[in-house]
Amino acid sequence: MFKECEFRIGNSALLFLAKPNHQGFNRLGMVVSKKSVPLAVHRNRIKRQIRETFRTILTDNPVSLDIVVLTRAKAGSASDLGYMLANSFENLSNQAAGKT
Repeated sequence: MFKECEFRIGNSALLFLAKPNHQGFNRLGMVVSKKSVPLAVHRNRIKRQIRETFRTILTDNPVSLDIVVLTRAKAGSASDLGYMLANSFENLSNQAAGKT
């Protein structure tokens, strides 16, 4: 599905892949692997943060997107994960709005 993603944003803890959809609303997919975040408690916390940031940041996005968030090895130890998420979702939204 994302072999030809149109928007790609990454940092040391997360990778965001996105492409426009024709559904009329944004969709989110997450890949939080045991390899990158070994403890289930931390994986669940990261997924909750991703969902909450997605819900708050992309509510009024003019372009509907399919977004996949992948965690990297530093995601479990990142203390400013909320800031990284908010910043990446904002950049993704701005890229999508500017491209179309």
